Amino acid sequence: MGYEMVLIKSPHRMESRKLGLALLVGFCIGVVTSFISITLSSGNQFPSSYDEMKSKKQMKQTSSSTNDTALSTVQTKDDAVELASGKEANHGENADDRVQHTTKKQETIESKPPGIRDHFDENIGFERAEATKAACDLSNPRTDVCELHGDVRIHGKSSSVVLVSADRQPRNPERRQSWQIKPYARKFDKAAMAHIHQVSVRSSNGLGDDVPRCTTNHSVPAVVFAIGGYAGNYYHDFTDVLVPLFITSRRFDGEVQLVIGTKNLWWISKYEPILRKLSRYEIVYSGSDDRVHCYPHAIVGLHSHKAMSIDPARAPNGYSMVDFTRFMRSTYSLGRDSPIKLGDDGGRKPRLLLIPRQGTRRFTNFQEIVGVVEESGFEVVVAEAKMGSKVAEVARVVNSCDVMMGVHGAGLTNFVFLPTDAVIIQVVPFGNLENISRSCFGYPSEDAKLHYLEYSIREEESSLIEQYPRDHPVFKDPKSIHRKGWNKMGEVYLDKQNVKLDVNRFRPLLLKTRQLLHR
Repeated sequence: MGYEMVLIKSPHRMESRKLGLALLVGFCIGVVTSFISITLSSGNQFPSSYDEMKSKKQMKQTSSSTNDTALSTVQTKDDAVELASGKEANHGENADDRVQHTTKKQETIESKPPGIRDHFDENIGFERAEATKAACDLSNPRTDVCELHGDVRIHGKSSSVVLVSADRQPRNPERRQSWQIKPYARKFDKAAMAHIHQVSVRSSNGLGDDVPRCTTNHSVPAVVFAIGGYAGNYYHDFTDVLVPLFITSRRFDGEVQLVIGTKNLWWISKYEPILRKLSRYEIVYSGSDDRVHCYPHAIVGLHSHKAMSIDPARAPNGYSMVDFTRFMRSTYSLGRDSPIKLGDDGGRKPRLLLIPRQGTRRFTNFQEIVGVVEESGFEVVVAEAKMGSKVAEVARVVNSCDVMMGVHGAGLTNFVFLPTDAVIIQVVPFGNLENISRSCFGYPSEDAKLHYLEYSIREEESSLIEQYPRDHPVFKDPKSIHRKGWNKMGEVYLDKQNVKLDVNRFRPLLLKTRQLLHR
């Protein structure tokens, strides 16, 4: 009643209040309507923006997870890495301690920022549309190799290689990677590796002061390696450097620059034709070079598969030892790709290259051996490379022959110049050295499509019978000598032993050699 009384008693005041209330309600409705209108007009955009933000966040998390995780692949390999074979072959391994390469693991980092064009800037280096990528394989018992794509900067004097990310954005420090590489393909041999300088390889986002500015720009890839270890030993020059260098750089067909840690000019001069065939560019000697060389792609270290040979399944373009020997014949302009074929030669005799050796493991009845070889229908060529011999001269002599024969040693490395399908005869000294000898020259020559024959020396053919009693462990238990270590084994069976070949026992092998040349 009171309320109604008020309304009845004051009709004028009621209208005034009603009008005020109406204005208030109208204002509120207007505000609400405007808000609803704005919300409806943008309602279709908000969910899209949110989904995009969420998607970007997920992609970022996925990318970070991918880059923080090392990639690994498993690769089975049946062959042993390399077996010891004397001062002129393999140091630090022996037949009882074969190392098998059973796995391959790569540590990889990758980033690909959008909207970056391919170009080079003298201050910031290469910016490339494809991903900046670093992949290092440290699992191979023979060698460590890093392959870098993108803005790669090499400062020789500090032995450092830096891969600079193209996005120039701060990133998780955990994604920054670094590796220490000794770019010489004899990782398992501590004695050889002790003389190889270490190269620092790392990735950087380019935001700090730790990235050197480019001073010399290159448009081709670089291959960084070292000449050291047992450099100068003919066998080691090939198995540790030249064959791995072929595997690593031949795919570029000359469009690659070689970056060598030390300036061994005598070594470079000796193998200059091979190096020039692999690269059309001036060699960079990085050891004392204070310039910063910038490349779009660099490989630090040399790929290596096994002793003095190539595994086509692991090599770029499926390269094999047949390709390597063909490359060597092309490099030195050698004319013969195949040996004589008996029966189609008009009566010409096959040529047999006999390596005499002037030091240890020499033939003590050399003239008698020459006689039986000639009696078996061969033309004998006697030659041995000496210190200072030109590789080109040796290559021409070897390539002119159909058969090469010698006692286990560095001279047999010249099989790389023989024509495909030629024959190599390795005379193995006494002392359980068969596995070592096959690893160095037997398997590699077969990989090169040569016919490999082997002749093992007996006690009575060895000069060791003049130094030790016949009941000595040197004869009765050669493995016990091997167990005393490489130095002791080498001293006895490699450094102190010469060979008196039993020509009557050897004659059937010469007959078999002629049969192989009939094929």
